[in-house]
Amino acid sequence: MKKFTIATLAAAGTVLISAGAFAADGKGDGRWDRLDTNGDGEITAEEMAAKNRDFLSAADTDGNGSVSKSELKAHHEKKRAERREKRNPDKNDDGVIDRSEFMDAAEARFDKMDKNNDGILSEDEQKRRHGHKGKRRGDQ
Repeated sequence: MKKFTIATLAAAGTVLISAGAFAADGKGDGRWDRLDTNGDGEITAEEMAAKNRDFLSAADTDGNGSVSKSELKAHHEKKRAERREKRNPDKNDDGVIDRSEFMDAAEARFDKMDKNNDGILSEDEQKRRHGHKGKRRGDQ
């Protein structure tokens, strides 16, 4: 039980710090929304606890109710591999990216950036995507 409590508190602290950063700078690719499950603009202890339970359940591969260092490392490696695969434009795994794969990836990036789905990337949408917080390079 002690392992679970320490792990839960550590995970909650990490998630809260991350959530604060996402809220502060507008970045996060929807991470805030995934934490704020009821969509009220605030993250409650219940929402955090549910997210931590989900994380522990996914990472606890041996089902003993706690997450070991090796389970945590394996969980993070699995998530990293999933993200890499999701971003991999070579969908047919032939070792090359043809025009249609390139265009599909470009269209997916555009659609992700176009938050209001108007088919146009506003300056604000472009800044959010690239993490700009004000002036662009070259602006004085």
